[in-house]
Amino acid sequence: MPQNLKNKQPKPLDEILLQQLALYYVGRYATSSKKLSDYLKRKINQSGWIGKKAPNIEAIILHCTNLGYINDPLFAEMKLSALMRRGYGMRRIKASLKIAGIDEKIIASLTEKNELSDSDHFLETAISYAQKRRLGPFYLKDDRDDIKVKRRHFAAMIRAGHSEDVIAKVFKIDIHEAEF
Repeated sequence: MPQNLKNKQPKPLDEILLQQLALYYVGRYATSSKKLSDYLKRKINQSGWIGKKAPNIEAIILHCTNLGYINDPLFAEMKLSALMRRGYGMRRIKASLKIAGIDEKIIASLTEKNELSDSDHFLETAISYAQKRRLGPFYLKDDRDDIKVKRRHFAAMIRAGHSEDVIAKVFKIDIHEAEF
């Protein structure tokens, strides 16, 4: 690597550059206000700050929200749908939304709405997850009834966020009689 590129420091940020970075980020990625805030703080730490006053990250986030580039409830709904399609249970979905910086009220309203209306959907989601990962009744080897195998499969389903009662229902399915 050439010497002049190795020691090159990023250009320090000011209010205009920070706003441009924010617009670029929300234009490229679906994000929450918390994730945008973390991104901007990380960029300030990496590049430095030369603005006359302290950076107003909240104002930039509010500006992006007013433009419609950030919508935390919609982001949470999209993430919830994507995680459900991947076969994850409600516990894992709630944790992912919390990590993404979604407000507790939004998480509660979304998960409550989905838990009440889609209770059968969670069984289907768990079956789909077990089928993709070849867990429980979908395990292809003969040692399916081995207690260590069952524990490993049960633990995998728990990590995916499924409840114990849903997992028990999935593991009792006879795949030769069920229709998928």
